[in-house]
Parts: sequence; structure tokens; C-alpha cells
Amino acid sequence: MNWINRCILLIACTLSLLACEREFMYRGGEEGLSFSTDTIMFDTIFSSIGSTTKNFRVYNPYDEDMSIESIELAGGDNSDFRLNINGYSESQAQEIHVRAKDSLYIFVEVTVDPSGTNKPFVVTDSIFFRTKDRQQTVQLIAYGQDVVLMRKEWLKSQTLTNEKPYLIYDYIVVDSTETVNIDAGAKLYFYKDASMLVLGTLNVNGSAEEPVVFAGHRQEEWYQDKPGQWGYIHLLPGSGASSFNHCIIKNGMMGILADSVGLKEETVKIQNTKIEHISTFGLLAQTSNISVNNSVFGDCGNSSVALTVGGSYTFSHCTFANYFDWTFRSKPAVFLNNYYVDKNDKEQIVPLKKADFNNCIIYGSAYSEVGFDFKFTNPETPEIDANYLFNNAIIKVSDDFDISDPSKFINVIKNEDPSFISYQDYNYQLDTLSVAKDIGSFELAEPFPFDLLGNNRLQDEGPDLGAYERLEKE
Repeated sequence: MNWINRCILLIACTLSLLACEREFMYRGGEEGLSFSTDTIMFDTIFSSIGSTTKNFRVYNPYDEDMSIESIELAGGDNSDFRLNINGYSESQAQEIHVRAKDSLYIFVEVTVDPSGTNKPFVVTDSIFFRTKDRQQTVQLIAYGQDVVLMRKEWLKSQTLTNEKPYLIYDYIVVDSTETVNIDAGAKLYFYKDASMLVLGTLNVNGSAEEPVVFAGHRQEEWYQDKPGQWGYIHLLPGSGASSFNHCIIKNGMMGILADSVGLKEETVKIQNTKIEHISTFGLLAQTSNISVNNSVFGDCGNSSVALTVGGSYTFSHCTFANYFDWTFRSKPAVFLNNYYVDKNDKEQIVPLKKADFNNCIIYGSAYSEVGFDFKFTNPETPEIDANYLFNNAIIKVSDDFDISDPSKFINVIKNEDPSFISYQDYNYQLDTLSVAKDIGSFELAEPFPFDLLGNNRLQDEGPDLGAYERLEKE
């Protein structure tokens, strides 16, 4: 039995040594822990709406395993911030073991309470890390903003102001016979898949200094150019003569969907507007009457502008610049169509009465950025069913695209890069050597003497093509 007793004694000694090792686990030197950052900062968080999750790493820089005595959120359970420490959602934890040269992830979220003020406010807290006789801190900072929450609301005639942002869930509807005005500087943020539907009339009254913004609700920098974060603005059949002036529409699945609008009343007007970072169409119009000037239609997953099932449209001093690179894009920046296929699988022609592009730029990353899909009742008189005109414009098209017809193409430059300052940064202003400088028609520019930024386009040798006038420093 002696050998059995010896084995028991050996096992007991081993366990005793292991227990001692745990009891005297290294607590760290004077330099303490290392961190991947000393501050976690959240961009604007809307009150009552949770943030995205951020994380940082806590490093054990030593050659020995160590124990962190405690990790604690200074505000405790009353903090606006929430922690996940080592896989557990808690505001504090004790005796967290970290192996030599290893690290620990900590995840942070925040939800801010309403402040009762119209202005942004700051929420702060700290995370304390205690090892041996040393305490270290990681700061937590979030910028909060109270909002007006709207969900499944049918709006009567009213004005949406710029006092607080609007956060929209599901949808809001401008009711039929009602008119909703939006003041300069107002911001409408949409939750995932939320949209604005217009049965009545919508008037967006932004200014160059304070544009009206329609965007997704995430304010973090990473989301600023991401498409598909919300739905779209839908001008429904029978809606009034809506207008958009100095507004920014971005990050949606679509920008504006116009369905049979502007036919009986005044034309729908879009001016001084930017539509960009869209996952499908910037402007998708069918059988509508729309006038657009001084506007930019940027990166879109399909066409920047698609004019379908006929209608009447005029674009003056617009820039169509589609360099969408999130997914493969098969559609041109500008697409024109004059028919649809009915439920009996028959083609029904709806004449494109007018599609004029005056002093415009149409360019992008595709092989051709102008596309037609026309059907004709009589091939000998195609202009009856498809009446379009490119007048003083730069267009990107295939090499064999014919621009010799003077009834369709007047002073058109084909396939010469307009030299935007930086299309990668969505800056579609013209470089000083741009071929688009000073070659526009004065006659076409006179109704629109000022560009998207308020610069006078009639004071030099000639108006520039597109939405922006290049001003050279003297």
C-alpha cells in the first residue's frame, strides 16, 4: 500500500502548489495594464435610441498570467452606458484573469435619456481598472440629441421645424388635401426601412446655409456614405405639386419615387438638391411632370435618374455623377423609357413627351452612362413617342453612340472626363482644368443665375456645365 500512499501524497502536493499559484497570481507592475484606446467616443446618439456597440482591448503586457482585481463602471447601474466584460453584461467584475501577453475585450453601448433641450448635450462616464495598488481609467463620452419621434403618423397641414430632429419609424404620410412645409435646417432621420409617403403636397424649404436633410438615423462617421439605411420619399398618384429646394437626400434604398405626379397641377420642382449614397435609384419617375435645376444626382446602385413610362421632364444645370462601388452596377446614370408591359404581357407605349438636359454633365464609372429603352407606334415618327434633347452637355456613352442628330444633340461633348475635384470623396465641383468650364449656354443659364452653392454663373466668360460654377482665385 506504500506506493498508493505515495501517489496520494504526490497528488496532494501538486494541488497545493496549484492553489498557491492561484492565490499569488501576478497583480501587475507599476506600469499597469495597456489599452487599445484611452477614450471611447460615440457620435450623436438620439435620446432613447441605443447606439452601435464599440469595443476596446485590455492588454496584459507581462510575461506572467495576471489578475485584474476589479473592472467597474463609475456610474454603476445608473449609468447611461452598458458594458460587456468577458462575455457578461454587467457594470462591474472582480478577479478577471488574463494570460501572459494576452488581452481582454470589453464592449460598450450607450442609451441617453431625453434632456428636455433642443441642443445637443454630452454624456460622460469612466471605466475603472484596479490592479495591485494602481487604478487606471478609460473615458466614455457620448453626444446626445433629443428628437421628435414619429411612427405611422398621418400628417395634417403643418410645418416641421428645425428645433429638434425628427426620428421616423415605419412611415409618415402627408394626407391627401393636406400640405406639409419643412423649414430650413430641419433634419428628418429614418429608421431602417422607414419611408415618407406623400398623398397631399410636400414643400421642402431649405436654404444654402441650412439645407433640409433626409437621411438614415445612424450618426456615426462609418454610416455617412452607406446606402440602403432607410426607405424613400414616395410621391403617390394624385399628390400635389410638391417642391424640394436646398435639401440633401442620402443613404436610402431610393431617393424620390414619383408616380404619376405633376400631371394635372403645376410641375413637381426639385432645385438645389443633392441625392446620393442610394442603393437603387436616386430619382425614379414614371408618367410624371418634373422640373429639376441646380441639383446633383450622385452614387446610386442602379440609375441616378430613371424616367420611365413616359412623362415630361426638364433638367437644367444638373450633375449626374455615378461612381457607385458598393456592388456591381448594370444601369446607366440616366435611363429613359416610354412603355410598360401589362398583365397580359403586352407592351403599352406611354409617350415620353419631353426629356431635356440643358447645360448638364452625365458621367460615371460605367462604360456608358446614358441608356434608352424605347418602343414606337410608328418607326417613321419616333419623336412622337420619345422626345428627348441633350443641349450643351457632356455625356459618357459607348464609342459608337451617335450624337449627330441635331434635333436630339446640340453642342454635346462625348466621353471627355469633366474632371471633378474628387469623385472618390463625392466632390463633384469642377477642377480648374475641367473641359466643362465656361462652355454652357447663356440663354439656358439665365433662368438659373446662381449655382448650387450660390455662386453667380453669369459673371465670367460663360456658365459652366453642371450644378457647380468654378470660381478661380484672382
